[in-house]
Amino acid sequence: MKKRLIPLFALAAVAVLATGCGGGAVVNEKSTVFYNRQPSNTEGVMKDVMTHTLNTFYAGFDAVAGGDTQGQMVLDYVKAHAAELAQDDGTTIGYVLAIGQNSHNDSMARTIGIRKALKTLKNNSAEPGDKVEGSVTATDGKTYKIVELEAKEMRDSSGPWNASVAGDTYDTWKNQHKGKEIGFVVSNNDGMAEGMIAKMGSEIKPTFGYDANATTLKIIKEGGAIKGTVSQNHHAQVLTCLQLSRNMMDGLKGEDIYTKGFTTADSYGNKIESAKVGFTADTKAMLAENGIITSTNVDAAIADALDTGIKQTTAPAKKVLWTVYSSTDNFLNQSFIPVAKKYAKLYNITPTFVYGDGTQESSILDKFNDLNNYDGYVINMVETASGKLYQDKLDKAA
Repeated sequence: MKKRLIPLFALAAVAVLATGCGGGAVVNEKSTVFYNRQPSNTEGVMKDVMTHTLNTFYAGFDAVAGGDTQGQMVLDYVKAHAAELAQDDGTTIGYVLAIGQNSHNDSMARTIGIRKALKTLKNNSAEPGDKVEGSVTATDGKTYKIVELEAKEMRDSSGPWNASVAGDTYDTWKNQHKGKEIGFVVSNNDGMAEGMIAKMGSEIKPTFGYDANATTLKIIKEGGAIKGTVSQNHHAQVLTCLQLSRNMMDGLKGEDIYTKGFTTADSYGNKIESAKVGFTADTKAMLAENGIITSTNVDAAIADALDTGIKQTTAPAKKVLWTVYSSTDNFLNQSFIPVAKKYAKLYNITPTFVYGDGTQESSILDKFNDLNNYDGYVINMVETASGKLYQDKLDKAA
């Protein structure tokens, strides 16, 4: 189901649908912000997790719009370069797709977005084998067949979104599809895209990623194989985690939690300006917009300037326990966490970061301890369906 993104300026009449736990159950009412991996399962966002307390929110980006954005970026390139991407028959363009994690809603949105743009989408499915023959009309007016030659979840015993697996897989694919069969390469994230271009050898293929990692931006800047990526606007996402936490830890209630610092300045004068952030009421999600990065605007992305709307505050000192699902995730460790450390100081928040191994939920849950020593929690899970496990631990500590 496509999320409905509500502009923040129109939220005066929107009520948060959180109800909390009934029956007199003891719950931990401290600030709790899930990020990057939205509490969800195959049926969609887990609303029981999101409505567990009034102080539970999700901070991320619009996954569906992000998938559409990546699809549009790829489609624009294919239209402009169709003749050079075509196979020897001159009428067919083939591509391969690296899938990050079959069960991850962001990964599914990107796969669906690509297939929708190229008309290879079957039954709105993100499964590796579900695709049909697509088509595109190029800028020269000629129509080309589009064929998804291969798609695979890049996972091994060390976890999903695996760049090494993506590289080894591409090595196999290029031998199976020799010559010009593979016209271009698409990846659910930059890390896997980089893993694949490392195995291209002399047959360089235009490649497209997602995340705007620093190493990927450098490749784009230098005119390398990666022709485009999508920025999740990680500054806005990080600031959303911190602003929501600050608001709740300062005792704000109702719509003040998701408007102060977003549509209007908070009591310390902070207001996020790096990207638009919209609130989705039925899932209690604050979602940053996405942006295409190509050679035309890569310099600004590389500069990675801090948001000018955020200044050093006089806010009371607070402590937050901050989990990261994997110590090797490219986006989180190259982009997200470094700026989180910088902004946290401006909010006078001291985060304690704990890292998982990317495969076992216990690798984070076992470190999710001493909960009463913190004023709030910012949570990134291994599996998106694990939110209740963290809430159970928080409630036991209440």
